[in-house]
Amino acid sequence: MYTGPRIAFCTAAACLFTAAAVVTGCGENRPMDGFDVEDGSLRGELAMYMADNSADAFYALRAPSGVERRLLFSGDVSDLVPGTELKVWGTETPEGVQVASYRVVSPPIVETTSALRAGATFPDRAFAFVLVDLGRGVNVTSEVVMQRMITDTNSIRNYYLYDSYGRQNISAQVFGPIKYTISNCNTSALTNAIRPILPNTFQHYLWYLGSMQGNCGWSGLATLGTAAKPTKDTWYNASTGCVVLVQEPGHNFGMQHSSSIRCSGTPLANDTTTCTASEYGDPFDPMGGGCRHMNAWQKTYQGWFGGCNGVNITSSGTFTLLPFEMRCDGAQFLKIKAPKTRTIRRSGGGGSATTETLDYYYVELRTPLDFDGTLGGSALTPRVLLHIANDLKDSAARAIHPYIIDMTPTTSTFTDAALAVGQTYTDPAGGLTITATAVSATEATIKVDMANGTGAPTCLDGSPFALPGPSADTCVANTATPVGTAPPPGTGGSAGNAGSPGTGGVNGAGGRAGTGGVMGTGGRPLATGGTTGSGGADTTGTGGAEVPGTGGATTIAGTGGAAQVAPDGGGPPQGGVATGGSTVSHGPGLGNNDVVVGGCACSMNTAPLSAGTLVSTLGAALFLLLATRRRAVRVRRARRW
Repeated sequence: MYTGPRIAFCTAAACLFTAAAVVTGCGENRPMDGFDVEDGSLRGELAMYMADNSADAFYALRAPSGVERRLLFSGDVSDLVPGTELKVWGTETPEGVQVASYRVVSPPIVETTSALRAGATFPDRAFAFVLVDLGRGVNVTSEVVMQRMITDTNSIRNYYLYDSYGRQNISAQVFGPIKYTISNCNTSALTNAIRPILPNTFQHYLWYLGSMQGNCGWSGLATLGTAAKPTKDTWYNASTGCVVLVQEPGHNFGMQHSSSIRCSGTPLANDTTTCTASEYGDPFDPMGGGCRHMNAWQKTYQGWFGGCNGVNITSSGTFTLLPFEMRCDGAQFLKIKAPKTRTIRRSGGGGSATTETLDYYYVELRTPLDFDGTLGGSALTPRVLLHIANDLKDSAARAIHPYIIDMTPTTSTFTDAALAVGQTYTDPAGGLTITATAVSATEATIKVDMANGTGAPTCLDGSPFALPGPSADTCVANTATPVGTAPPPGTGGSAGNAGSPGTGGVNGAGGRAGTGGVMGTGGRPLATGGTTGSGGADTTGTGGAEVPGTGGATTIAGTGGAAQVAPDGGGPPQGGVATGGSTVSHGPGLGNNDVVVGGCACSMNTAPLSAGTLVSTLGAALFLLLATRRRAVRVRRARRW
């Protein structure tokens, strides 16, 4: 892709670019989309968009160029996996392609990874947080964004580290604000217009609409992937809450919403067609409605649980259930086959309506640690939660919705859904009871009675599980440090006199106490405000905001303007944006640090031209062309002699 300077002359009819580049967002001019094939079908990758707090979700077919065509299916296609290559036959309508038939060209990629708790970490996921000014400013600063994403104790980085037991780390960098004119909440056009001016080194792009858009009927929107093949784009409607900032990347990772089921005064009905599902009904899960740990189904799908962290139960027994929030070598959830397979009809609310199978119970112990403690709001008391869902899925498969069951169904809330000490849950078909005989902050004792059960319990990896299972002695406290990573310098120390200043490090009161503090030679620069560290980031500003860079990147704030970010390869002049070392500056027609994309105001390195200036410019170019041609003719004639 061309990343150097480009000049655009924008008119009401078209955008004309001097460089051979694929650029979208100006008028309706597009390159060849690559959809059409010889048999009359459209061929591309299936994309699915999940919208929160609305039913505004849809399928699309994506060409290699990134161009998409919306797909309208008449039947249930919940078996289709995002990222699958399809051939589609149908009829064009103003709303999209009405699909008559389709064929899967190639199945999704299957990746096999170690799922053991003590296994290696997953690759870090780099997040680009893009602030987009839609004309009314941006309601959050880049400093606050970095706090929410990385540096706060309840940051999104810490959430994913705690939830994955230190196995999934993330990094983040803030870009913008970037000015853009949005039309009809067209998020794809926004993304296609702005992405070319950003580095392509990120796995995820978080597009933040800086002011609330009423015509966008959602607080968050995301493309749906799978655990084996994540997607990369999420959008935020001026919202920075924990739930939306965790949930939208969660959709990229393939997770569906964590829901609830209500059955008229009973935890579960034998005939679940009389029950109703609530799309976001699980208050103990950010894929539902709370900034707590994700439930057992979601964690296992991501590969964060493995070995004997989960136990498959097919006969009666008594089991020791260990805390959900710690790193343990024992059972942290029980998977129990229901005596009867049931279904639940979802009405949508973030995706198409589907009928889902409910044939396994999932039992877990929540205790007041990290995001189940005060990091997620008020600390939970120890409690046993029951969910019901389909069987666990492979990481390359499309995920499903887990449903929390309310053990106190006479109230209107699910915050009291726990199975109390001494309480027994009985499957409405009979033949299965689940009793919490003891519950504490260190372990719970769960008694399972299956009338016709056979076979010994097994671990997730198929190995035998010896009753009642390992005790809490096998657990260690979860931390926000990735597995296999040494604690950062300064752990347990204090600021100031605890160490001498290191080369490029932080000295004295400039350091931070405890975890994340910087002590001695080779220390890391963590002080807010752009401290320069050895091998670290260099931050400068002129009257604007300062944002820490990454890996030597330079962050520049123009006078009185919003911060602009330059990736590795060189910094731009004041008011410009650098991409890979190339600079795109702005003439007097644009304000300092303005980058205007979208509509027909393209990213420019000159001021908008008036009609007279345009004529003069074209005239001068024509004169120069003719003069060059005459000179070339004279040279050729001289050579003949």
